Amino acid sequence: MKKLRINIDGKLYDVEVEVLEDNDNQILPDYYQQHNTFTPPAVVPNPGSPAPTVPTAKKAKPKAKVEVDGNALTSPINGVVLEVLVKEGQAVKAGEVVAVLEAMKMKTNVESPKDGEIASVGVNMGDRVEIGDAIVTFK
Repeated sequence: MKKLRINIDGKLYDVEVEVLEDNDNQILPDYYQQHNTFTPPAVVPNPGSPAPTVPTAKKAKPKAKVEVDGNALTSPINGVVLEVLVKEGQAVKAGEVVAVLEAMKMKTNVESPKDGEIASVGVNMGDRVEIGDAIVTFK
């Protein structure tokens, strides 16, 4: 058995093969003697077209934060309200989940940033919210 590494469409595979006949005296062409690595083809622009540009990596956007705008707790994402876990007049502690939002099949808990009492609830289950929409207001 011989262990070989093969390159198919730029993907490397390690394989074991059974050698039925081996002629070690055989001279292989130069391209078999080189270490086989994938090199993408060079881009040759058409005459008169602008030179190709290399894409640059974009910085990830910082994660949206839940903010208290005055006394309003606002939505950190665009999404749909799945649950509203508080009622008007209810006391909440910092870190307590007040609502659950869904965007792209991902759930996001919206937590109270401070201790306080809920003055009003601005959303209902099933409502669509956008970033900055008031979810609840504090007294």
